[in-house]
Formats: sequence, structure tokens, C-alpha cells
Amino acid sequence: MRPMLAPGIIAAAEDRADKTGFGADRALIAAGAVGEDDYLRALGAATRVAFEPLDRVSRDRCPLSDERLIDAAAAGLLPLIEGDGLRLVVAPRGQATRRLLRLVDDDPAQARRFCFTSAARLNGFVLRHASQAIAARAAERLAQVWPMLSAAPSAKRGTRWPVLAAGLLTLAAAAAAPGITLLACELMLAAVFLAWLGLRLFCATLEQPGPPPMAGGGDDTLPVYTVIAALYREAASVDGLLSALERLDYPREKIDLIIAVEADDRETRAALAARIHRLPVTVIPVPSGGPRTKPKALNVALPFAHGTFATVYDAEDRPEPNQLRRALQAFAAGDDNLACVQARLCIDNTGDSWLARGLR
Repeated sequence: MRPMLAPGIIAAAEDRADKTGFGADRALIAAGAVGEDDYLRALGAATRVAFEPLDRVSRDRCPLSDERLIDAAAAGLLPLIEGDGLRLVVAPRGQATRRLLRLVDDDPAQARRFCFTSAARLNGFVLRHASQAIAARAAERLAQVWPMLSAAPSAKRGTRWPVLAAGLLTLAAAAAAPGITLLACELMLAAVFLAWLGLRLFCATLEQPGPPPMAGGGDDTLPVYTVIAALYREAASVDGLLSALERLDYPREKIDLIIAVEADDRETRAALAARIHRLPVTVIPVPSGGPRTKPKALNVALPFAHGTFATVYDAEDRPEPNQLRRALQAFAAGDDNLACVQARLCIDNTGDSWLARGLR
């Protein structure tokens, strides 16, 4: 890249690589100094490794099943049949480029056994040829693997009979003694309300400890963090959300930002395409088909995630800049049973109505 960019840009990228522990190529791409396609084409020209755009590659050339093809996106590796053998398409990230260069230096003939492509092009290939499998996995896999954790309708219908019997008894009681039934319902609802109010009052009396001081450690020790947001008809929220995410105090080279958008939501996708991003953004179109829910959209995005940790935001979220570092601190302080942390929520809807402003 040295002949293509100013010396100052190269020096800044090298400095970022020293601080973050990532390659200078990632620093250049994350800073917007060069596109990933342009970088990989230049890298291929310097090493005699071909660049594969994947635009005209047919599905028949990939020997993987649809399920394995989905996993290829996360691995960054795609085998293609070429003649009597295979050629490996690589979307390099992290330190992968350096390892490939060492391989070619040791044996130049290896350059013919693989080719480069960008992560966006590899994602596009997977989405074009495995969209139905992605949608099916996103909607059905949890119910198949962990049915007790899924909200999908259960195949066992025995639990419906007690509910139906309770409903019939309530209707019979209302018909036989409407006044007493109404009074009983009012008492039960009042008990639930008072219990909920008592819980909130009790929690209000608890002392809230302040956040612990941030642990030390340089940016080179931080893992890659995947940030996922699922948007649907949120074109007006795109700029505010991305502006907040761009203020995160975390190395941009180590933020894997994924926006999942319904495939037919043209307005939101147009807003994402029109905006100038200060972070590399991966836009994943969610294949059509029910259910059209946020969990399904997030499940569609997960196979394309590269991070060691992941976080989920809504279109209206405006996270504190140090939130990712705080989350890592919480995970480091917890044990192996800690799988998820929740940030404190501060709801601000004062712009919605005069009532919300008055209550604020």
C-alpha cells in the first residue's frame, strides 16, 4: 500500500497496529483510508494471489452443504471446485494476512491454491445461495436444540387442557355468581399490584454502589467485539444510532458492527447506504419469511459475527462510550456461569408528548 498512500497515513496505520495488536491493513480499512476490495486487489497483485469477486461463481462450484456454507461466513474460508481440485477463497482478517504471506514466501507455488476476497463479498455469496437455510436456522434451530428455551409452539399439547379447564371454570363461576367472581378478580389484581409496588419501593431503598474503577490494560489486550442492531422501518433512527456507536471508547479495528435489516425494508437500507460511516458496517439483509421478529433477525446476523463477545442494541439506544469496556470488566469479574450482562437503562421519551415532559 505504500505507493498508493501518503507516508503520514502509512505511519499512522503502523502506530495504530502497535497499539491495538492488529495489522496495519485493518487500521487503514477501519479508518476509511482504503476500501477492503482495493487493499486485497493490491495485496494480490504484490503476491501473485488472485482476487475473486464471487459475483459470477455458481453454487455448483462450492461442495459445501447449505449448513456448512453458512459457517463459511464466520470462518472466512470458502472452498471452490476448480478443475480436478479445490481452490480456497480467503477473506483475511486479524493476523490472517501475515500468515498467508509467510506461507507464500516459504512456497510460492501455494499462491495458486487460494485467492482473496472481501468479507462483504463472501457474505453476499452465502446470503445469495443459502438464504432459505439461514432463515430456517434463525427461526427453528432454538426450538430444535433447546425446546425448553424457545417460545415456539410445543408439539406436546397436554399443557393446554389445564388452561382450558381453568378458563371454563372461571366462565362457569361468572355465570353462577357474577358479583362474587368480579370481587375475587378485583382482589387478586389488587394483590398483584400491591406486591409489585412493594417490590419497587423496597428496591428504591437499596444502596446502589458506584461503578468500580476501570481496569488497566492496553488496547492490544482487548478482544474483537461484535455489535449487532436489528432494524425494521428505522430509517429515521439510522444516523442517531450509528453516531452513538461511533462514540464508543473501543478500538474501531476491533468493533465488528453488524446491522440486520429486513430484505424488503428499502428505506432503512437506503439510509444506511447514504450515510458516511466512521466505522466499518456490515449490513445483513434478513431473508423474507416468518416470523418477522427481532430474535429471528439477530439469529440471521449471528453466523456473520467475528467477535469473541457480542452486544445487542436497539435503534433508539445511545450507549455510554465506555459500555463495552465495562461489560468486559463484568465478565472478567464473574465466573464461568456468567453468560450475559445488562447495562442500566435510562429511558428518555421527553420528546414524545407533553405528558412525558411533565413526568420527567
